[in-house]
Amino acid sequence: MSIRCVVVTPERTEFDREADSVVLPMYDGELGVLNGRAPFIGRLGFGTLRLQTAAGPERYFIDGGFAQVEKDVVNVVTSRAVPVDLLDSEEAQASLEKAFEMPSVTPEQAELKETAIRRARGQLRASR
Repeated sequence: MSIRCVVVTPERTEFDREADSVVLPMYDGELGVLNGRAPFIGRLGFGTLRLQTAAGPERYFIDGGFAQVEKDVVNVVTSRAVPVDLLDSEEAQASLEKAFEMPSVTPEQAELKETAIRRARGQLRASR
């Protein structure tokens, strides 16, 4: 038995695939989803979405968002989903260094800096 994984960005449906398992990069860790999983809604972090399909494993960098699991369907709403083989680790490292250099004088600046650091770290992990 398989589950369906649908990933949607503001621009389009990135993909709609059947998979044996899905691992979601949640805000506070990872969540594995198999057939028959109880319904669930959660906040995604910056990290790697992993699918095990009949054709083999697939991995995508997910730029935050939300996930819903219901009736063997995993719906992911994110601002960006990129196949990990299209990520450049040097570019991700540069983004991380740039994020560390951001000012954090006000609470708003500190929040933006922390988000940029988490995003860059997620891209760096996914690119390796």
